[in-house]
Amino acid sequence: MTVRIESNAHLTPEQERIYRLRHTLERDGGTPGGFLELLASVIADNTWRQVPSGVNTDKPFTSFRAFVEAKPPFGLGHRAEDIHALLQIRHPHEGAKSVRQEMAAMRAEVIRLLAKDGITGYTEDQRNRDIKAWVALDRSGGWWLGFFVACQVRLSKSTVTASTSTTTHESNKISAQEFAKRAGISADRVMRYYRAWEAASADGVVTKGPDDLYPGHEPIELPPAEEWNLYYSSRKGAFTERGALIAAAAEAEGIKPTKALEVSENPTALRAAILADWKTAEAARSALLDRMRDDIELQATMASTLISDTDFKRAVTVETRRIDQLGFIRRVAEEGTIKTPAGQIVKAPEKVQAEARQHLALAERAETPSAALSAASAYDRLQQLIGQVIDDNPEIQSNERRALLNGRIRRAARAFADLDFDAADGLSDQETVESLERLLETVTRCLALIKRAAPVEQSRTSEDA
Repeated sequence: MTVRIESNAHLTPEQERIYRLRHTLERDGGTPGGFLELLASVIADNTWRQVPSGVNTDKPFTSFRAFVEAKPPFGLGHRAEDIHALLQIRHPHEGAKSVRQEMAAMRAEVIRLLAKDGITGYTEDQRNRDIKAWVALDRSGGWWLGFFVACQVRLSKSTVTASTSTTTHESNKISAQEFAKRAGISADRVMRYYRAWEAASADGVVTKGPDDLYPGHEPIELPPAEEWNLYYSSRKGAFTERGALIAAAAEAEGIKPTKALEVSENPTALRAAILADWKTAEAARSALLDRMRDDIELQATMASTLISDTDFKRAVTVETRRIDQLGFIRRVAEEGTIKTPAGQIVKAPEKVQAEARQHLALAERAETPSAALSAASAYDRLQQLIGQVIDDNPEIQSNERRALLNGRIRRAARAFADLDFDAADGLSDQETVESLERLLETVTRCLALIKRAAPVEQSRTSEDA
C-alpha cells in the first residue's frame, strides 16, 4: 500500500477518512461536531493503524503520536501536545447520552495513547504553578485554601450580615454554590472556609477580610499553619454553641474536635456502637458518671429510671449486696479483723485471713455477671469459717451471746422509751393494761435470772484467770 501523492482519487477509504479529519482540523480549528465525530470514528475503528506511515512504505504507524505529527496525507501534521487542548472542545450534541458516551470513550483512549508516548498535556508552566501552590499549602496549610475562597466567593443576599458590605470587587466573585459546583464539594464546606477567614480577619490574625480580596489578588502574608484549626472546623456543627462546647471538651480530652463533633452529629451511630461493643458502653458509662457529678437534672433522671424499672432496681440491689460482701472480705484479708454477727471486732486467725485473700483475688477478677456469684460464694465461705472460730473459742462464744443479749435489750429499751404515754390519755383499755403487765412480768423474770447468773459467770472468769 504505497502512496506518493495526495489526491482524493488515489486515497484508500482509510486515508480518505484521515484526509477529512485533517481537513476539518485545519479549516477552522476543528468544527466541534465534525472533528470530534471523525476523531471518535478513527479511534474506535483503529483507522490510524490501517494507513501507511510514509512514502514508499506500507508499514503502519507505531504510535498515535507519530500518526498525529506525520505530514499529510499520512498523518494530521500537528503537534501531539495540541490534541489535549482540542479534546476540551465540547460536541454540540453531547447532551444526548449516546453522544456523551461516544465522546468520553474517545477522549479516554486518546489520552491513553498519547500518555504512552510521553504526551500528557501537562506543561512545565503548569508544573511550576502546581509546585508553587504545593509550597504555599505546605507552609501555611488551610490558610491558603481559606485565602483562595475569600478571594473568589461573595456572600449571597440571604447570607449578608451587618458586618459585610458590597465592594467594587464583588461583581467579579462567584457564589459559594457556584464555587462548590465547580470544585465538586459542598457549599457548606466552602462557607466554612469563608467563615474561618472572616473570623481570622475580625481577630486581626490576617490583614485583609473577604471584602478586601478579589480573584487574582496577590498573595498576602499568612499566619502559622498550626493556628488554622483555631478558626476552621471541617464539621458544620462546630459553628453552633453546642458545637463549640463539644469542641472545647474534645480539646480538653486531647483529641481532635472533628472526631467528637462527628459522633455528636450521629446519635444513632453512637447508640449502635454502645449496644454492640462493651468498650464503647464502658466509655459511655464513665462519661455519664462524670457528667452526673455536676448535672443535677441528669442525676434525677437516672435515679428515676433506676427505681422505676424492675430489672434495674434488682440489679442495684444485687450490686449493693456484692459491694458490701467484698468490703467484708477485704477487711478480713487486709486488716485481719472479723466482725461477728453481734458486732464484736476480733482478730482473724491466719488461716482465715489467708483464705480471705484468696477469695478476694478471685472475686475481684470475676467478670460481670459472675462477679456477684463469686462474691456471694466467698462471703458464705468466710461466714462458715467465722462460725467455726466462734464455736472453737468459749470466750468469744460467751461474749457473742452477751453482746446479742445486750443488743436486744437496748433495742427493746429504745422502743419502750419512744412511747409517748402523755398522749395515751383516754386511749388505754384492758388489753393495753394486760400487755404492759405481761411485759413487766417478763422484765422482772429476766432481771432475776441475770442477777443469779452474774455471780456464777464472774466466778468462772476468776477461776480461768
